[in-house]
Amino acid sequence: MISGRHNTRKTTLALLLTLMPLLLFALECNVCGKQIRGNYIKSKNKVFCSRSCFRSILPKCFNCDEPCEKSILRMFDKTFCSKRCMHAHFKCSLCGKGLDRVIVVENPQKESRMYCADCRNREKCFFCMLPCIPVPEVTDRNMCGKCYSQAVIDEEDISHIFNVVRKNLARLFNFDDKHKIELKIVTADELKKIKGVEYTPPDSNRIGLMQFSQQLLEKRTRSGKLIEKRVTKEICRIYLLTATPRAVLIDAIAHELTHDHIRHIRGKVNDLAAEEGFCELVAYLHNSKIGNGKLNKNKEVNKDPVYGGGFRKMRNIYRETGSLEKTLEYVR
Repeated sequence: MISGRHNTRKTTLALLLTLMPLLLFALECNVCGKQIRGNYIKSKNKVFCSRSCFRSILPKCFNCDEPCEKSILRMFDKTFCSKRCMHAHFKCSLCGKGLDRVIVVENPQKESRMYCADCRNREKCFFCMLPCIPVPEVTDRNMCGKCYSQAVIDEEDISHIFNVVRKNLARLFNFDDKHKIELKIVTADELKKIKGVEYTPPDSNRIGLMQFSQQLLEKRTRSGKLIEKRVTKEICRIYLLTATPRAVLIDAIAHELTHDHIRHIRGKVNDLAAEEGFCELVAYLHNSKIGNGKLNKNKEVNKDPVYGGGFRKMRNIYRETGSLEKTLEYVR
């Protein structure tokens, strides 16, 4: 009996010695390291001595900055503690409704806005090409409030911008700014009715148009040899759309003035893609010079074979030659 009791005590002591480290360290708070006595919180195989320690390891809500204790919602790599907080951050850019499902629409300039399913299907703005609620002040096209707030409406202001861009092209690219150009400010409906448009890209809204004509007087000998040739009448006319956002207007003016430049330097051109591409190239370079480069993204990704394809071809030639004059020689 004595031997049995001794063995039992020995076994019990060995067991206590084995469990002692576990008893000492198993209930230690994973945050503050405090020994836990009494109630504790357990989550994902971790123990916490208090609610305060538990909340400290929870992800914080992007909206209210409080720990996400009851629920964790994620959208676009952002964490929210509730639908209320998620809706406070993600709202439809048109109707203002909080969103459970965000539909993001991006335009060619890489501008994007959030929409609900209903507003996503609204008609698009004439300029930014994003779904919009059209402003009532413009009746000849759909125009969003943001684009309208940047629009140049007064004809004197448009004329002033036209003259500034013309001087810029003369200074930067040696364009002639002395000959007379008639400037016409028109509505979208009036612009559509003008005849003589060679090409309009699909799904495109025209903003400007150049018209050019000359009457020539030729003098020849009896044998038919040309001895004199001069222009007796010349019409250079540029049409611009009224109520156009300033940056877009400047881009269009540079494009149309380049058409005028080509007519005076090269005359009539057969390669339409080369001509439109060269006009886009000049507008692209001018945009870069004046800090209007955001609009150049559209030229770079434009899938239209005439405007987009022509631009990329002319830009490659310009990069190879390093000269706008030499690039123009490829416009035939």
